[in-house]
Amino acid sequence: MTSLVLSIASLIVSIAAVAISMSQARLAKREIDRSRPNVKLSAIFTEHLARGSAHETARAVLISVSNTGREETELASLFITSERALLVGANNRFPDGGPPLPYRIAGHSQQHWEIDASAVEDTATAVTITARFGHGEHQSLVVTKD
Repeated sequence: MTSLVLSIASLIVSIAAVAISMSQARLAKREIDRSRPNVKLSAIFTEHLARGSAHETARAVLISVSNTGREETELASLFITSERALLVGANNRFPDGGPPLPYRIAGHSQQHWEIDASAVEDTATAVTITARFGHGEHQSLVVTKD
């Protein structure tokens, strides 16, 4: 009878040890995910961006990059493509449309860019935005015209 009780107690302790070990591994993975850069790319493609006077509008792609991770990253390059146009974010941004590229984005921060899309054909209903980040990640996003 004593050996049965000891065996059951040993089994309970072993199961508890395995459960604790699994939860520690899960917590360690979650901590790694929180500390590394975690970027989200979002954008709008519009023909109604107000520029200069109240009656002046421009065709533009407005891009926002959020980094919710702790480590900083870099927006290394940005490309906007349509059926007949290729825009390079570093060259096509408006003069006051965000910082020059490449640009370092600190952890828990975001940055915005306004890209002049006047070279995109009038008939284009969507553009594809491709961003390459310094930590090796690439993101693409298809945005329809509003």
